[in-house]
Amino acid sequence: MNIFAAVFNKQKIMVLREKKYWIQLLVLILLSIGGLILSSSLGGLVVTLLYGTPSVLEASDPATAVRITQTIVSIGTYLLPSLLFAYMHDRRWFSYNYADRRPHQSFVNIVLILSISILPVVGLTASFNESIMPQHGAVAEWMRNTEDNAAKILSTLTSQRDTWSLVANLLVLAVLPGVCEEFLFQGALQPLLMRWTKNPHIGIFLTAFIFSTIHFQFYGFIPRLLLGLYMAYLLYWSKSLWLPILAHILHNALMLLTDYTLQGRGINTESLNYTDVRGAVPLALGCLLITAMGMVFMWRTHKDMRL
Repeated sequence: MNIFAAVFNKQKIMVLREKKYWIQLLVLILLSIGGLILSSSLGGLVVTLLYGTPSVLEASDPATAVRITQTIVSIGTYLLPSLLFAYMHDRRWFSYNYADRRPHQSFVNIVLILSISILPVVGLTASFNESIMPQHGAVAEWMRNTEDNAAKILSTLTSQRDTWSLVANLLVLAVLPGVCEEFLFQGALQPLLMRWTKNPHIGIFLTAFIFSTIHFQFYGFIPRLLLGLYMAYLLYWSKSLWLPILAHILHNALMLLTDYTLQGRGINTESLNYTDVRGAVPLALGCLLITAMGMVFMWRTHKDMRL
């Protein structure tokens, strides 16, 4: 039987909710790995056909080559596997992952505020994270190489200063990961781990930990872990996947716009440490208080509304 017919035939498809949790997790992992292999190969093929080389940095237009591969890999690794997993779970695309529900407007309003207040908190924790990382040895060298490779890709995209490049970067670096990554981590993995552990907070922490680890950028592990916790609790409290998607998109977009603005003023953001900015620490602490107040408000609203 054709594999696609088997997958999409409602009478013969595997209903994952009837399977053990470790089997569900294994299926999700295999779908993501398979998606990564296929999408990476497809991305390399497209770049080779367009530019005559599979290396995006060696292409005649490396920024566009990076955007093409990022788009294909993000959709193939995160979005499509998570949607297929949701359908295999209960034969519906947008129920298991809470994508069929709209968030309450009060939650949306708070996220709009927190998307700004959380930026200094992320900057401060990033500086702390970098200060505690090992400076010597094979592990430190490996971590630094992963950071340098990621920075090189990002620099390729942000070095262009025209409006079209900024819009394209917002789509590829904010909207695309905001949607695709949230569908996988909060939409597919988090509900599974919460049910498996029978403790929502343990499931949330595990999801955030995996979210931060999977990026393989350990100099930003702590702030990414905190962001993972933030978005995981947004899903838990709102019961709508679109709220963490909104938060993810806004965070990435604001970070990108901040970097774009600072570079436009001649500031080298690659070597800039957040704590070097005058008044940065008090600002971050004040924003941390605002963020905590917003989180408490959503927690209490969640309890009152019994979402």
